[in-house]
Amino acid sequence: MNIQTAFLGEVKIEESQIIRFDYGLPGFEEENKFTIIPLEESSVYQVLQSVQTPQIAFITVNPFAFTNYNFDLDESTVHTLEIKSEEDVAIISIVTVKEPFSDSTINLKAPIVINTKSQKAKQAILENSEFPLRHPITSGKG
Repeated sequence: MNIQTAFLGEVKIEESQIIRFDYGLPGFEEENKFTIIPLEESSVYQVLQSVQTPQIAFITVNPFAFTNYNFDLDESTVHTLEIKSEEDVAIISIVTVKEPFSDSTINLKAPIVINTKSQKAKQAILENSEFPLRHPITSGKG
């Protein structure tokens, strides 16, 4: 199937690439089908693109590439996403892009958790964590 995207024009995706958010994303509850598209070949950045609405897209990144990041998922998230094994989980974080790009930040407080087997996902809010909502993208691991 072909979809229109916010940043990359028309892109072909397979049905198997659609990630389903049963409750949408906070602020975008009606948007429940997304796909992840690499921003550029071999880039650490991807686009979490709505399949339904071309204008709704988020730049995302693997947060583990930028910081020492470790947390436990709450039982509700594990149950909702039907997670059976840690190996079936992918974590991405939304990037808030700023000018200049070096001022951009990563949201570590609310990662997107994806069950890679079922393609179900949700944005988890880490209530009792020390991770910030705005982690500097240029701070590196530490």
